[in-house]
Amino acid sequence: MRISFFLLTLLLASCSSLGEYKVPIRQGNYVTQEKVDQLSPGMTRSQVLSILGTPLIMDAFHQNRWDYVYSHDDGMGKVVRNRLTLFFDADNLAKIEGKGLPEAPMISTPPEDKGFFSKLFGWF
Repeated sequence: MRISFFLLTLLLASCSSLGEYKVPIRQGNYVTQEKVDQLSPGMTRSQVLSILGTPLIMDAFHQNRWDYVYSHDDGMGKVVRNRLTLFFDADNLAKIEGKGLPEAPMISTPPEDKGFFSKLFGWF
């Protein structure tokens, strides 16, 4: 009985060292700087759509403005946000505000957390 109580206590103690895992969350338009460099004033809306895709925000009250917004929360406290805003004059691109993101998406992995027995014995 005492041995089973000791083993149960040992197992419960190992669970408390695991910590909480948070899922990385990506939302919005991932627009690279390479794609932004392909844009030039005077391009039509359809040309912009073929390069960048559909913007996250197309406001009905500001029809001459498109916003490409991106947010990445890596689950460990680091949040990356980016906003690229395009302004149109009639059907043609007039102005670009903001910048694109690096070519490769930032992929983060949680730090390796050794369990209780690994810490205890060091060789698991």
